[in-house]
Amino acid sequence: MKTISRFALTLFALLVPFGIMAAPLQYDDQLVEQITITFENDQDTSPAVYSSVKARMKTREGDYFSQAAFDNDLKTLIQEYDRIEPELISVDNKMHVILHIWTKPTIRHIQFHGNAGVNDKELREELAIASCSVFDRLAFNRAFHKLKAYYVKKGYFEAKLSYNIELDTCDNVVDINICIDEGRAGWIKAINFCGFTECEEEELIDMMLTKKYNFFMSWMTGEGTYQEEMVQQDQFIILNYLQNHGYADAEVSIDVTEADVKNRIIITITADRGVCYHFGAITFEGNTLFCDDEIKTLICAHPGGVFSADQLRASSQNITNLYGKKGYIDALVNFEAHLEEDRCEYTVNFTIEEGEQYCVGLIKVMGNCQTQTPVILHETLLVPGEVFNLDKLRRTEARLRNVGYFKCVNVYAVSSDAPTCLGGNFRDVHIEVEETSTGNISFFGAFSTVEQLFGGLNLTEKNFNSKGLCNFWRDGCRGLRGGGEYLHMTVSMGVKSRKYQLSWTKPYFWDTPWSIGFDVESANTRYISDDYAINSYGFSLYGLYRYNAFLRTGWHYRLRYTDIDITDVADATPSLIRQAQNNGIISAFGTSIIYDSTDHPLRPSCGIKSRLENEIAGLGGDFQFFSIAYLNSWYYSVSKDGVIKLRGDMRFIQPINKTSADSIPIDERFFLGGDNEIRGFTPYRLGPQFNDDDPKGGISMQVLSAEYDHRILSCLDAFFFVDSGYLSLAHWDFGNLNTSVGFGIRFQVFEGNPPITMGLGYPLTPASPDEVKHFFISLGGKF
Repeated sequence: MKTISRFALTLFALLVPFGIMAAPLQYDDQLVEQITITFENDQDTSPAVYSSVKARMKTREGDYFSQAAFDNDLKTLIQEYDRIEPELISVDNKMHVILHIWTKPTIRHIQFHGNAGVNDKELREELAIASCSVFDRLAFNRAFHKLKAYYVKKGYFEAKLSYNIELDTCDNVVDINICIDEGRAGWIKAINFCGFTECEEEELIDMMLTKKYNFFMSWMTGEGTYQEEMVQQDQFIILNYLQNHGYADAEVSIDVTEADVKNRIIITITADRGVCYHFGAITFEGNTLFCDDEIKTLICAHPGGVFSADQLRASSQNITNLYGKKGYIDALVNFEAHLEEDRCEYTVNFTIEEGEQYCVGLIKVMGNCQTQTPVILHETLLVPGEVFNLDKLRRTEARLRNVGYFKCVNVYAVSSDAPTCLGGNFRDVHIEVEETSTGNISFFGAFSTVEQLFGGLNLTEKNFNSKGLCNFWRDGCRGLRGGGEYLHMTVSMGVKSRKYQLSWTKPYFWDTPWSIGFDVESANTRYISDDYAINSYGFSLYGLYRYNAFLRTGWHYRLRYTDIDITDVADATPSLIRQAQNNGIISAFGTSIIYDSTDHPLRPSCGIKSRLENEIAGLGGDFQFFSIAYLNSWYYSVSKDGVIKLRGDMRFIQPINKTSADSIPIDERFFLGGDNEIRGFTPYRLGPQFNDDDPKGGISMQVLSAEYDHRILSCLDAFFFVDSGYLSLAHWDFGNLNTSVGFGIRFQVFEGNPPITMGLGYPLTPASPDEVKHFFISLGGKF
């Protein structure tokens, strides 16, 4: 009897859960006889609203009931209404569906309580939900979290926000009360270190995410406010720093105290270093392909040095890279550190598993819906059939990221999925990309001491496809992308200029290292003098051949027409009238050699830029002359934030046949002074001049410059300079240099764009007050 009872209880326990699980499905496949809609808080609802609710439902009268479809109906309706309570009744195997619906209330008032540092107007603008609008719980919660983030951004790191809702069921309205406990403001007055050296403090300040509040910069950068997540990350950064300097048992605490100034705090970082550990014996095993001496040179750690886990990881990576460059891409390098407690030393043993050598198999490109596959393969350094090289694989991924065509790039090796007749081990290379927008249209406006006010329109496509023009009516604008070409159009209007320019460049022309392109431009300028305008129209065709990462050579052909307009000059001097007669066509061919070993295209800190150019004009046209230029810039890093820049340029023009120095068109000559040559002098004013003091320009020019640039913030540099230069109308002439000294700042507004440069220059040898213009400002800046 007991056995039967025990069996019955067990059976009941097993069957009850299945009965509960099956309960929601008991109405499935029953005929829906009636659907009733009831609005609980709105008795004046029109019949059209009832019909609208039923129309949005998949569950309909006369159909068979489906629990899954009914659940989807509720999800659809709840997006519009505040609350829905369904009621399902089965009568004689027929379904009666009743929906009790509460419409969303209207917001009558939103009131803030407890806010002292931030006024109601600011909070309402940030909340972006107004009174008399419909109350949506999800939308309000999103806006409320945005409001909490706003308080953190304002520096109130202790702020606590909550809200309550008072519902008036009679009028179906709500009053929202937002309660704020602001706490202390978190603008950081100072970051103090305890237990650190001065050198360590400087290094950690640069590494930390938390920064001091800066009145001039924090409003734009957002730095200088206390944020708990950032402080926790900084604590990890500092702890990792100490552990990599031998203090494996270090502990770091960060405390916040109020400053003596209102709404300011002081952060104190304290370190308990503990014992300093060192490296003991360092051994390795498993290497057969490379000798011990080769492996030793790759190990960053040395016996007797302070213990650092980063050095061990870097050593392991160095050895892995050595094998990866020789095709052993599956090589594994592990290390084991053992503590010798009596000596506070770690002995380390590296274990190397060399694996097998692989060659490159197939290279497959995936995810490129617009960019043509050959365009991607041009950036690939790996070649099918050659020995695999992990360094080339990583550099291929970096090159594809830098071209700017893709949002995401992933390059990796996989086992070959196809049989090969070549023998040996092969690994395929998969290149996965995700396309991004490559076109850009922008309006700009700026001020400079040369141009004064100017603005314009830029239209750029970095991944243009010229072949798409033939099929434009079929493929539309989509066909104009994916060819890897560069197209740029600019319209610029200023107080002293009007310019139109179209540029096109095709890299890897016919699958060679050659890049070819052309420029078309039209300009009207008054840079040199306000007394006359220079109208010019030009076309140039060029090619550039890349030998390696540093050296390029190129050629160009240009056709240019120049016209000097003096029709608005009432009292033109005879010399200006003669110069205005030097209108005509210039047809010239030139070559260039370019060497560039700098480490960054916009903000170099080391390396050399050198350019040798020559050009011969006289292949038709109205003028014959030869020109040569040798331009050099040298960058040397003297500290982490300091860079010395040296510049030395020489330019010469040699007239040929009937062309003389005076008959060369004025816009072909060299001009000196201003923002990019000798700062502190009036633009274009140095050198020979007409009788009315307008600059003539010259055919011999030298520029020397030295500058020390020091980074203050990530977006702000300060610099000091000495500029010198000479300009003459004599052939191959050198003379006394005009010199200026000064200082300035460069402010990077947007990453990747030229900085705003401004400063003061002081000429040491001005010939007249007209040559002096102390203040200079420009967008960009050449060196």
